[in-house]
Amino acid sequence: MVKNVVLVYDQAYISGGAAKIAVGEALGLKEQGLNVYYFSAIAPICDELKKSDIQVICLNEKHIGLSKDPSALLKALWNRTAYKQLLELLKELNPEETVVHIHGWTKALSSSVFYAAKRASIRTFVTLHEYFTICPNGGLYNYKKKEICALKPCSFKCYICNCDKRNYINKLYRVVRQLIQNMAFKDTKPEIIYITEFSKNIIKKSINPSLKEHFLTNHVEVGFHDRVKVENNKAFLYIGRLTDEKGIDIYCEAIDKTGVQGIVIGDGPLLNDFKSRYKNISFVGWKSTEEMRDYLSMARTLIVSSKWYETMGLTVIEMQQYGIPCIVPDNCACSEYVKDKYSGLIYSIGNVDSLCSCINYAADDLNLERLSKNFLAEFNPENYCLDTHINRLVEIYSMDK
Repeated sequence: MVKNVVLVYDQAYISGGAAKIAVGEALGLKEQGLNVYYFSAIAPICDELKKSDIQVICLNEKHIGLSKDPSALLKALWNRTAYKQLLELLKELNPEETVVHIHGWTKALSSSVFYAAKRASIRTFVTLHEYFTICPNGGLYNYKKKEICALKPCSFKCYICNCDKRNYINKLYRVVRQLIQNMAFKDTKPEIIYITEFSKNIIKKSINPSLKEHFLTNHVEVGFHDRVKVENNKAFLYIGRLTDEKGIDIYCEAIDKTGVQGIVIGDGPLLNDFKSRYKNISFVGWKSTEEMRDYLSMARTLIVSSKWYETMGLTVIEMQQYGIPCIVPDNCACSEYVKDKYSGLIYSIGNVDSLCSCINYAADDLNLERLSKNFLAEFNPENYCLDTHINRLVEIYSMDK
């Protein structure tokens, strides 16, 4: 019987989806009465963990992308400190009553955490929030060509392809890290947890088929709400980071071509560039949960303009609780949650004209009202609530090896 859970993630604070899931699981498992340990490398420790009775171990190291110390690059390949301290923690726990659950390791902890768990003879799970298990840059995306990569992951052609966001030297570094990681998965055989059927179908083509697999969708903070009367609204929203792979250019060009009202909620390296180029679009920056409600109340639809696969469409699920239809690309994980012209709209990924056609369809009030009502009617918060997630997670931990 599992009594101890050691959750492992690069950082101890919430700044994105994977971190939110890891911290949420820690809190939820603690509520279930389990002994929970949160092992990380990058500070600060978030208030949610500080206020809990969870034992947090943080190495106080830097994100590989933010450190100017060359040794950080070597640590991200093999973090000896992480290995030793995690092993020290695990040796204090009964292997028959303990599991290690890894959510992320590429930013600081390194693949050494898998070996620490193996040496302590403790069963290990890993949730695949990204595509780092099969792709050196983690996105199956060619940043130079600005499109989904068609090469076989970890093939010779993959390794020699200059697809990295920075330069080929950085790609070579990622290849070395990938080779070490591939060896770690081969040697330690962690159990895989997929979060969507979409990402599962992509990853299974390239991952070790002998690894035991499970399925568990991410938990999302959602509930029942009154439907937003989207048919009375004007704003086509974009919510997310302003980066190339998120398709901010696709969104802006489509909004400009169709002449509808566009509001961008988010920040990122492309903010100033696109803010100066598209004066007709409102760029309002990041908003708190409370502030976000004001924008949702004026939303007509949400547009997802990602050019890459993604692994799960958290924002789409958050929109569903308000009946806000979403326009999403095909060949992207969020398309799992939308039925074209029934509960939302699906366009060809990366295709501005296809997106414009969807925007024009959503400009019809009757069309939009029908999509909104259907989308909300299909919503079931029980599928995504933390309690459901934790109950299923404990079942997974309790399964036979």
